[in-house]
Amino acid sequence: MSKVKRSATAALVSCAVAGCATACQAATPDELQRPGWTLTFHDEFDGSAVDTEKWEVLTRKNSHNEEKQYYLPEQATVVDGVLRITATNEPYEGKNYRSARLESWFTQKYGRFEVRAKIPTTKGIWPAIWLLPREGHWPHNGEIDIMEHGGSRSHDVSCAIHFSDENRQHKHVWAVHQANDENGKPIEWAKDFHIYAAEWSPKDVAFFVDGVEYYRVGHDKIPELNTPMCVILNTAVGGWFDGDPDDNTVFPQFFDIDYVRVYQKEAWKTESDNALE
Repeated sequence: MSKVKRSATAALVSCAVAGCATACQAATPDELQRPGWTLTFHDEFDGSAVDTEKWEVLTRKNSHNEEKQYYLPEQATVVDGVLRITATNEPYEGKNYRSARLESWFTQKYGRFEVRAKIPTTKGIWPAIWLLPREGHWPHNGEIDIMEHGGSRSHDVSCAIHFSDENRQHKHVWAVHQANDENGKPIEWAKDFHIYAAEWSPKDVAFFVDGVEYYRVGHDKIPELNTPMCVILNTAVGGWFDGDPDDNTVFPQFFDIDYVRVYQKEAWKTESDNALE
């Protein structure tokens, strides 16, 4: 296991860190473009409900990692251009908490995966933006965690890559990101919207927050990842990452997602890509 901790001054990219506590206006076609990249999938959440042609909204009682939530579709709503995942402490069928998990039907190998979101934070809350193959046995086909946040660590967000070694044993590398605002104060990530992104290429994977690259890892530390992956958005409650909620935990907690955008470079494009217009 490799553990890296970096600090950087956050860049002011679009309105991500300009004190923008609400979602931006609906994107124009020009705003969806990124020089040198082709847009292959996006959801701006401009409708009145989750688009189930783009997303599978899970119903799941038991999850891994000692998590304590029950994933239910009604915990994911779309209002005013924002997807909201709501985590509550309302018991349901043997679980003490409710939350939501969405997985895109879209999959892609390589590219830039970008999400603008405002994360929740309180003890025992674990929001995540990540990539995972829709088929296969974990972790042999890889997992790319674009953003994870342990709710008791308000100044930290992190990334990770999970894989198996030559003996098919689980391995992972990860990095923690902290940053300062324009006044030199540590950023509390849950206070505003920020842009979380990963660029997955044939040679490495790089991770960004608000346009600042804070971690890049290549094949000297990880194997080549060859399987197309979907985008997953969820808030776990409890589990090993931040422990379980305690007397100081506040509910409800909201994970607000302004958009999800995926891009591809022509040189990286593979026949396995599939896009939903």
